[in-house]
Amino acid sequence: MNSCTGSPAELHALDYVEGTLSKSELEQFEEHYFDCPACLARLQAIQAIGRELSRNPVAPPREPKPRIQLGRPAWYWGMGAVAVLLLVGVLTYRSIETRPAQPTVAQTPTKFPPRTQIAAQPAQPLPMPVHFSQLADLALPPYLASNLRGESKDARFEAGMKEYANGNCRGALVALSQVPAESTEARAAKFYSGACQMRLGDFASATGVLRKIADAGDSPQQEAALYGLAQIALAGNYPATAHAYLLRTISLRGDLEQRAREQDRQIAKLIGQERQAKGENP
Repeated sequence: MNSCTGSPAELHALDYVEGTLSKSELEQFEEHYFDCPACLARLQAIQAIGRELSRNPVAPPREPKPRIQLGRPAWYWGMGAVAVLLLVGVLTYRSIETRPAQPTVAQTPTKFPPRTQIAAQPAQPLPMPVHFSQLADLALPPYLASNLRGESKDARFEAGMKEYANGNCRGALVALSQVPAESTEARAAKFYSGACQMRLGDFASATGVLRKIADAGDSPQQEAALYGLAQIALAGNYPATAHAYLLRTISLRGDLEQRAREQDRQIAKLIGQERQAKGENP
């Protein structure tokens, strides 16, 4: 135990740690390593390794798989692989070189049919809506005096009709609304008030007034009231209603008969045009 180099010193230090030394060898080793810094350092290193292994045991290494022994050296097979790659590259290049060039999208000419092959489609005209309101006659009916002198006994009615004759429908409405119901001019005041309402575009009020005059029976204003109702129906684009009122107007055989007949013929003509535009049989 006098030598501290070589395998005998390392072997005794490991046996000392493992506790396999005999009692005499143990006493000799302990007497030595206390006085030998080299053996003491080796002993401490072995003990530190033992403590580390106890905390983190190392798994035993796996046995490597047996290699397949080739009959030829590795460089031989490597050169063969390189030759195969070169051959494939040459064949690919030749196939690309002999292949006909495909035009790209930008080179592909856009084919359009000749202009002579494009049949010009005539634009189909849209059917125009028929506006029966164009036939409406919303002019104020003339004033028909109740007596030959054209004078009225009711001053309020007389004042209203002066405004009516001047085309001032709003002023006429104010004056005629003051004519009392018991006045002999009450029905005439109602009729001319309805005519003013029709002229001003208040068709709802005018219809109510004129309908009462027309349904009241024989009067100087009945024919004009029926004709006025026909005009209001035309203004609202209701030809069937206008036709019905015109037929009633014609049946009275009065001053508005010919005008009503002509207007009814115009309505029938527009109805035929409307059916033709829709593709219906006239």
